[in-house]
Amino acid sequence: MGRPRIERRHGAHRRAFWGAACAAAIFAAPGLHRATAGTLPGIGRRETAGDSLGVNKAEYQGWKTYHTYCDRCHGGDAMGSTMAPNLRRSVGPEGSITHDVFLQRVTDGVADKGMPAWKGVLSPEQMEAIWAYVRARSGGRLAPGRPHLASGAKTDSGS
Repeated sequence: MGRPRIERRHGAHRRAFWGAACAAAIFAAPGLHRATAGTLPGIGRRETAGDSLGVNKAEYQGWKTYHTYCDRCHGGDAMGSTMAPNLRRSVGPEGSITHDVFLQRVTDGVADKGMPAWKGVLSPEQMEAIWAYVRARSGGRLAPGRPHLASGAKTDSGS
């Protein structure tokens, strides 16, 4: 009787240790996945014919803004985390979040779920750009990884 109890306690201790170690790794290096994206074959990007990381100006600005303000909670590439939902599913074809609901939630926040209000921090243009980026990701047109302006797309500076 005494031995199984010791093994159970040891197993619970081991699970708690590995759970804490995994959580520490995730929160200590939130951008680590981006550091290796695209540097190794098949890591951080989908290998397809054509340019699966080429985006227009709005989607590119949305990606930059998303990674500044949103990915801490919603995860890299809008894939979700333990703190916030997977936005690809929420705004995708099967999701329940419409454009208007998205803008309202970003503007006013969702206090009971811990999402802050971004009114006064993000401009309406930045919110629209985030919408464009997340829609590109949710539709499957934009692969995981760092996007770039597609051929022919120009920035405000004309470059």
